[in-house]
Amino acid sequence: MPVENGNVKSLVRALQVLECFSVEQPELGPSEIARMLNMQKSTVYNILSTYQSCGYLQKNQQTGKYSLGLKVLHLGYIVNSHQGLRDIFLPYLNRIAQETHEICYFGILNDDEVLYIEAAYPSGQQATRNILGERAPLYCTGLGKAMLAFMDEADRERVLAQPMHNFTGCTLSDPVLLRNNLEEVRSNGYAVDNMEHEFGVRCVAVPIFNSTGKIFASVSVSGPSPRFDPETLIRDARIINTTLKPVQRCI
Repeated sequence: MPVENGNVKSLVRALQVLECFSVEQPELGPSEIARMLNMQKSTVYNILSTYQSCGYLQKNQQTGKYSLGLKVLHLGYIVNSHQGLRDIFLPYLNRIAQETHEICYFGILNDDEVLYIEAAYPSGQQATRNILGERAPLYCTGLGKAMLAFMDEADRERVLAQPMHNFTGCTLSDPVLLRNNLEEVRSNGYAVDNMEHEFGVRCVAVPIFNSTGKIFASVSVSGPSPRFDPETLIRDARIINTTLKPVQRCI
C-alpha cells in the first residue's frame, strides 16, 4: 500500500471521490468524477462500488449515478452532536427568528466555506428545505462575509485569490470591490448579502468569535429583498448582536 508523507495514496483518492459530491452536484456518475479528478474511470467505479456496499453512497438504478448515503448523514450528526454548537445556539436562534420574523441561520467556517449547521423559523413558518450540511462560498453570502471580514489577513487574502463565480448580477466577484465591502463589514460589525448569492434574497449577518477572539461562526437573518430596507438591516443586526451577547467569546 503506497504511502507518501504519511498519506495512504489509495485512501486519499477515495476521499477525493467522496468530496466531489456537493449541494450543487448531489448526484454524479463515474465518468463525471473521473473527469473532475483526472482519474481512470475503472478506478473511480471500484471506489464508488466499495462506498455503495458500505452504505456511504447509494446508486440511482435508473441513471446509474451515485449520491451520498445515510452513513454519511449519520457521521455528520455525530460530529455535529460532539461539537454541541447546535444545542448551545438553537435557543438564541429561535429568539432571533421570533423577534425579527425572519429565518435565522447559523453557519461555521469550514474549509474556506460556510457550513450551515442550524436554522430557526418564526412562528407559523415551515422549513422549505433542510439546510443541515449545505455549504456556500464566503464571498457572496452574509454568513460568509461576516466571517471573511474578520479572518486573519493571510487567510482572507488566500480566499480572495481564489476564482469567484457570479451567482447573480449583484455578486461582488471583483476582489477590489469585495475588499472595500469587507472594510465596511469590519466598520459596521455586520455583513449584508444584497442578493449576491440568490436573486431576490437579502440577509444581514453578525460574526461570532470564540474565547480567544478568533472568528469561527456567524448568524444571519434572511428573507425576500423588499422586506430588508436599510433601517431593517440595521435593526436586525442589532437584534442579533444583543441576543448573542451572552455566548460571544464564550465558546
